[in-house]
Amino acid sequence: MTTQPPIEKKLTIQIRVEPGCLGPDGKEHIETFCVAAAKIFSVIDPELVSWVLIPRYDKQLPEQEFFIEGRKLTEEQASLFLRRLGRELGEVLDRLDSVLAQLVERYFKTL
Repeated sequence: MTTQPPIEKKLTIQIRVEPGCLGPDGKEHIETFCVAAAKIFSVIDPELVSWVLIPRYDKQLPEQEFFIEGRKLTEEQASLFLRRLGRELGEVLDRLDSVLAQLVERYFKTL
């Protein structure tokens, strides 16, 4: 059995979360939600991805951005990076959407 060497660089995926996803008073809850969600995301593919969740107050900013060591990447570059590691960006983003939807649903139950 061969073990893979540790990954030196990680892809950082910054997610801007719409306050509206938390309902009409979402602006009052979005920062707390992002902090709580970031803790849960920190265990998702931690060997490949660092997750940053922040409120999306400015709708002109993209929902997702990709970085390696602080350098901004296009979605295509992020996809190529993950593909070299045997993963697909689409799969990672699908998981992101699924987990985020579950967290929003759970958050509503706590209100």
